Amino acid sequence: MRSDILPLCDKHFRTMEPFSAPYNADYCIDFFRCTAQFCRRCFSERLGYVTPKWGEAPQFSSQQPRCDYHSRPMFISSLDRQRNVIHYSCPEPNCRETAREDILSGSQAR
Repeated sequence: MRSDILPLCDKHFRTMEPFSAPYNADYCIDFFRCTAQFCRRCFSERLGYVTPKWGEAPQFSSQQPRCDYHSRPMFISSLDRQRNVIHYSCPEPNCRETAREDILSGSQAR
């Protein structure tokens, strides 16, 4: 997992923090989690934005922006609140691929 990126939550637009969850005795899953209280949204470099549920496979949206070069889910790198524009970036190191999405005032991303 990259430690030089800090995705924003796609629900609250708050900074997410790196986190590791034990999968079994020998393996942990690394991801970013939202810092908002009671928010369970996570960003995984392989899956994109998900809300994990115990004992269930992660459900991810097929509408998440993906990098045209690497086919990886992009993360929200910034939010322009004055123009209501979300900026996405590819999590692949040294990739400059970006995307943007206009949002309505007062709404949330996907």
